Amino acid sequence: MDAELNHRLNYEMKLLKSEKKEYERRLELCRGFENVCLYSSKHPNGKHYYYAKQRGAKKYTYLGSKERPDVKRICEAHFLKEAIRRTDINIKLISSLRNKYLPCDQYSINSSLRKAFRSDIPPVSRAYEVEGARWKAKKLEYQAQQPENYPEFKTETTSDGVKVKTVSELLLYEKFKDAGFIQIYELPLALEDHGPLMYPDITILSPVDMKTEIYVEYVGRLDLPDYQQKFARRINRYIKNGYKPNVNVFFIYSDREGHVDSMQINKVIADIRGI
Repeated sequence: MDAELNHRLNYEMKLLKSEKKEYERRLELCRGFENVCLYSSKHPNGKHYYYAKQRGAKKYTYLGSKERPDVKRICEAHFLKEAIRRTDINIKLISSLRNKYLPCDQYSINSSLRKAFRSDIPPVSRAYEVEGARWKAKKLEYQAQQPENYPEFKTETTSDGVKVKTVSELLLYEKFKDAGFIQIYELPLALEDHGPLMYPDITILSPVDMKTEIYVEYVGRLDLPDYQQKFARRINRYIKNGYKPNVNVFFIYSDREGHVDSMQINKVIADIRGI
């Protein structure tokens, strides 16, 4: 299974199980109320008044307005029962997706075919591969002449041996690699304002014109005020130097847990391809 998709599914499964436990804990506090039927009638004054009965009983008991504690507990209990039911369905769906998902990468497809039918069709055009190899060699030579950006924080290794700083950056790198992009991690960028070097997380050679450099920035901690200010300065500097967000510089955001929405990544891939 695709590494980023697997990461996302694991996160969703963990979140669903955690939510289910919380729903079950709260339902236990409402035990008995989940089997109570509730009926409301509208008074001429515009307010609703509620009546309740246990399942199987014949008569309703008057409870009063929705502000009454028993009415609130009955409503909460029914809400929690439905939340647990839906959570269970979603847990089963994710488990089913894990078991039935068919990877679409070249290796997985070829592995499923008889040797006679296997193909070495590249994921992108041959022209892009050739031009990309030239571009990358030249840029890596330039990169080697510049100071490295905090090498002591690079603790993760990509499938092609590149050291990166976080698991999320690793997943982004692998996702772009699987898409067939020619990319370089933290290639130094000198802007026209003659300020300090920028280090975009990922620099990609455009597969459309095979000459434009596209920058992708991973934005991880917008919940922190210091990070917010740093990010605001960074994006402002890009714009002042003529770069256009979602055209030649893209920002991919994570949640507080450091997880990235796969739909967000897929949209960036489609935009870079010019789709």
